[in-house]
Amino acid sequence: MRKVCHIHLYAAICCAVVLSIIYAVFGLYPFGEKTLAWCDMSQQVIPLLMELKDVLSGNSGWFLNLQNAGGMSFWGVFFFFLSSPFHLFVLFVEKADIYLLVNILVLIKLSLAAASASVFFKREAPNLLPPAHLALCISYGLCGYGLMYYQNLVWLDMLYLFPLTMLGFVRLIEKGRAGFLTVCLTLSIIFNYYLSYMLFLGMIICGTVFIFGYVQKERRGELAGKLGLSAVIALLLTAAIWLPSLLQCLASARTDGGVMQSLRSGRLLTDLRTTAPVLLCTIGAALVPFFSRFFIKTPKTRVITICWAITVLPMVIEPINKLWHMGSYQAFPVRYGYVPIFLGLWYLALGLDSPHKAKANPKGMLWLVPILALPAIVGGYVLYAHFDEISSYTSKLWVSTEGALYLSLFWLACFMAMLGVCHAVGRSHKLTSWALMGIVLIQSAVQIPAFVGSSANVPSRSQEVISAPKISDEGLYRVKQERKFCHVNLLGGMGYPTLNHYTSLTDARYLAAMKKLGYSSYWMETSGCCGTAASDILLSNKYVLDENLNWTATSSGNLGYIVPSGILPEALKLGDRLQLQNELCKRLTGGEELFAKYEPIDGEPAESNSEIHLEEGILRYQINVKERETLYFDAFDCISTRLREAINDGFSVSVNGEQVAESYPTQRCNGILRLGSFENETVDVEITVRKPMELCSFGVRGLKDTDVLTNSLPNADLQYKNEDIVGSADAQSGQSLFLSVPWYNGIKVRVNGQTVHVKQVLDCFMEIPLPEGHSEITVSYIPMGIIPGTVISVSSMLLVIIYRMYRGKHLVRVATDIWYKSAPTALKLGFIAVMLIVYLLPLVFWATKFTI
Repeated sequence: MRKVCHIHLYAAICCAVVLSIIYAVFGLYPFGEKTLAWCDMSQQVIPLLMELKDVLSGNSGWFLNLQNAGGMSFWGVFFFFLSSPFHLFVLFVEKADIYLLVNILVLIKLSLAAASASVFFKREAPNLLPPAHLALCISYGLCGYGLMYYQNLVWLDMLYLFPLTMLGFVRLIEKGRAGFLTVCLTLSIIFNYYLSYMLFLGMIICGTVFIFGYVQKERRGELAGKLGLSAVIALLLTAAIWLPSLLQCLASARTDGGVMQSLRSGRLLTDLRTTAPVLLCTIGAALVPFFSRFFIKTPKTRVITICWAITVLPMVIEPINKLWHMGSYQAFPVRYGYVPIFLGLWYLALGLDSPHKAKANPKGMLWLVPILALPAIVGGYVLYAHFDEISSYTSKLWVSTEGALYLSLFWLACFMAMLGVCHAVGRSHKLTSWALMGIVLIQSAVQIPAFVGSSANVPSRSQEVISAPKISDEGLYRVKQERKFCHVNLLGGMGYPTLNHYTSLTDARYLAAMKKLGYSSYWMETSGCCGTAASDILLSNKYVLDENLNWTATSSGNLGYIVPSGILPEALKLGDRLQLQNELCKRLTGGEELFAKYEPIDGEPAESNSEIHLEEGILRYQINVKERETLYFDAFDCISTRLREAINDGFSVSVNGEQVAESYPTQRCNGILRLGSFENETVDVEITVRKPMELCSFGVRGLKDTDVLTNSLPNADLQYKNEDIVGSADAQSGQSLFLSVPWYNGIKVRVNGQTVHVKQVLDCFMEIPLPEGHSEITVSYIPMGIIPGTVISVSSMLLVIIYRMYRGKHLVRVATDIWYKSAPTALKLGFIAVMLIVYLLPLVFWATKFTI
């Protein structure tokens, strides 16, 4: 037993050592001051880990969290991005040091994946020689999935948990024991309910193939029944997690696009430049069909090959791949990639565990060194001569054509070496094992630098922003960036309430409202950038951080204002965004117009049916400014979650001969553009239209005075305490509290201890009726789904306990027998449904685009 434990420890240590060497070469912490954080890890994971530190420390809330999107549930965000036990380490480091902590977390999780693979391979292939065993474990720990998807840190938890899940699956198939599988499926949902959908697809496929292609007929009912019960119990036990999270996800802007539309768009084949490396980085896992001729075929290897082929197919066929991702994906197109990788390595382990141990051909042994030298030479060539090409993934999120070609050249050399080893050394397991270890180490020496080392960077700008002076204000307010010079989630990560947010859970209503109010937003990202001084007052952007990291206080007040009841519209009209703000100001100030509209002196857009038509050319404005006035320019076409809008880069803007925006709108700036503040001068504005466009909002307006708006909005005295918004307000008859926090099902508002009905205004914000005089107000939030989910989870736990206590009783045995008899049919139907819905129908939908 001690030796068995040692081999698992050795697997983790070997993986950690190999990864640490690359860390040291590229100056990654703890061997330098660089982080491997980039893309989603920098934009989402690290700022959210900072927020998790605040939540765990009691400074922010699980449910009503004001540091995101004006106020939203952190529950779904946590279980989408962060729900790993290793992330509790954030409690012991400063926020700025989380950029370095993630290096350690990646190393731990990948090493743990190697150790968990070791547990499985020791059970399934106990006769593997240590070099081969360790090679397989290192190959899994440092597989393409881990090297390419480590940015989404919680996905690595699925990587180390999957071998244990498959160990539970094997125990079920061979011994009829389902307890360990149930535990692993439950943990998988807890760690990442979204990726668990793909895991359950894999379990349906593997379960059906194994039960009907491997085990005896008389055992199929029991095994199918226990497999189904394991899945159902895992789902029921975790209902408190996935139910509210799923409801939050379904309300997000991510679900606005239709699945059928997604399936009909795009290509037939995936972008193999980026999908294939996930598998090919683990060369043994990618070549199951090629190695079959060298191994003795058994019923188990045959069913593994079938499962491998079914799970590899979506990596090649794009419509099927989309359904594996529940309809679409933005990037990371093989989020289930650990499944075929592990199946391939399992097949290889069984082949190397063959009892046939013939001696190697002495002449063939002489070829071993030159055979292994081939991938080493090719790997050295692509690593040093074409490093920029093979590392293109960490700069573009997609592997370039040149990078794919050079990597393919290297993988071809590895493939030839493995075939050469099989031919040269025959069935000498000792030489094969050492040769396999050599190839794995050569692969690691090339692939880790390409996908991990190349990402090494010092996040100096982000750390400077984190170290900006603290705001000493105990009121309830929001902060914003003057321009987008850091990731939008970072301000919330610093502990400030913001309108900013970027995750897949950004609420669709909120995203639309932010766009209509002129704030810069794209894809699933909203920010407090752009807008106007008037909208900043309305939404309580009280402090602005400039690029010199100085805070500037505006005239806005607290988070809630006393306004006449019914003065604010329930819905924001999509149209002229500056005019919309003018109308809102008129309502709040009693009719005073704060925005002045200006017409061009040269060029004129054409208008028809509320649409503005522009042709290429130049529009010139000459504005005579007397009293101090802030000028704004806006161009907007529609609300969408596309990464790139058709309107993007459609304009360049100059003011008094100086370029204000070389290109507008862009991903970084697509809200209402501030042209500057002016006084006692003539301002020349030149708008260059670069392409024909149809817009719903276009024009230049000036905002003269915001004091009248500020004076028209008396503040409520509100605080954020114990996850609630609490405070008081003094109101006259017919007045309400406007609270610029999005309303969600589950929000409860009490005024003077009585629950009141909240009216939604401005698409998603709250108008709370107040009685005349002084009122005490409490706003609390329990996300939809948590209470019924908790009831389901607790009830299921009790039922499991009761079942185990009375499973020998007659009624329980009868019910179990009935289920076992029907389970094979249910499993077959489930498999057929997967084949039809996930594999066949996507191809049908894709093909219909040619007939419509």
